[in-house]
Amino acid sequence: MTAVVASARPLLAEALAVLDLRERTVDDTGASEILAAARSAGVRLAAILVGEGGMRANLADADLPILESPSIGDRPAPEAVELEPMTEPRQTENVAAAGLGPPAPLCVTQPVRSGQRVYAQGRDLLVLAPTSRGAELLADGSIYAFGLLRGRALAGASGDRGARIVATRLDAELVAVAGVYRTLEASDIAGLRDGAASVALALDEEGGERLVLRPVDQFLPRAS
Repeated sequence: MTAVVASARPLLAEALAVLDLRERTVDDTGASEILAAARSAGVRLAAILVGEGGMRANLADADLPILESPSIGDRPAPEAVELEPMTEPRQTENVAAAGLGPPAPLCVTQPVRSGQRVYAQGRDLLVLAPTSRGAELLADGSIYAFGLLRGRALAGASGDRGARIVATRLDAELVAVAGVYRTLEASDIAGLRDGAASVALALDEEGGERLVLRPVDQFLPRAS
């Protein structure tokens, strides 16, 4: 791993990576040892992806978001559409059991600085202050940022594929919905024209999942 990372520099010098451990079995090298090897090789990690039920406790000291998601082979085959945002109804165990509405979003009114992490467990995240590069926003639901959104934004962390990220000014290093990641390039940000943007999970014609980045004004009705 060290040799591969060294040979790829400087192309990948600033790249962020997600450590995918979903295919690891109990007979393989320990998850913490794999994490240590990746860090020793100089890999900049944004999160760790694990299979459902298994590895989260072993990575408690990783100081990274631990996202549970079934492997690609375990996921039910989705119905292909033409890259339209997915609109699956969002559900939580508490809502289904109690028959009540969803919990109120976690509201953040102070700036989120580099190195800080905010996690909205079981609900949406509402951010009313700017975030800095190196900050991290994590929500089981959607993320709504009414300010400059920088750093990493990971929505649908518990597997909600209908979650989305909406920001009035999007300048994030990495965005994710339900374990599907996308690093944002300068050309992606420039295409938004400093306007509000939406990030949602969509399917291509072959049923593959991908993140679609669109200006919010594309969803507004046009004047006749």
